[in-house]
Amino acid sequence: MTIIENSLDSPESALKRILDDRRKDSGNGLQIPESEFLHFSRGFVRRRYPAKQTLIRAGEIWDKVFFIHRGIIRLFYVGASGREFNKGLFLEGQFLWPVAPSARVENSLFTIATLEAVEASVWGFEPFCRWLNRQGIWEHFALPHAEALAEEKFTREYEFLMHTPQERYLTFCKENPVLAERLPAYHLASYLGMTDVSLSRIKSRIKNTSN
Repeated sequence: MTIIENSLDSPESALKRILDDRRKDSGNGLQIPESEFLHFSRGFVRRRYPAKQTLIRAGEIWDKVFFIHRGIIRLFYVGASGREFNKGLFLEGQFLWPVAPSARVENSLFTIATLEAVEASVWGFEPFCRWLNRQGIWEHFALPHAEALAEEKFTREYEFLMHTPQERYLTFCKENPVLAERLPAYHLASYLGMTDVSLSRIKSRIKNTSN
């Protein structure tokens, strides 16, 4: 999970970095005219959302791409009792889009909402995808995201099965220290698969041990 604090980045510059990384890995020189990048940047509309603003509801089609300039967006399920379960967190400098093909054509199983006040550039997924395909770079953009998503899923599955709640918390704090400070306790606990009461006890135990 990469965090870019108070990102003044743009979708265009972020895409260029992704393509540069792919060039280094594959040695394939991808040349796209600046005029095309200008069209790409103009496709996005910059928007501001307040905290706790729903962007995509469960049961709706996820048909947008978000590039986050500031703030946190979360993906979450809502159980029968109304309890929320965080499944994903996205931050400054990241694209958020329906990676799984089924997520683009079927009703979303989860809700997407802002956690903090968010500033993001937004474009419809279909024109976004058409532009990438027209440039012949869809796979160069999509593959790193799909690989990162799979890696995160496997890691979370392993940690949930093999690590104690305290070990999961300590690992998260070590790998994401800024995010650990920014997340409210309830949302951090939900992401780590525990209650906020359990998280509070873990924090107290760690604090008492270190004293």
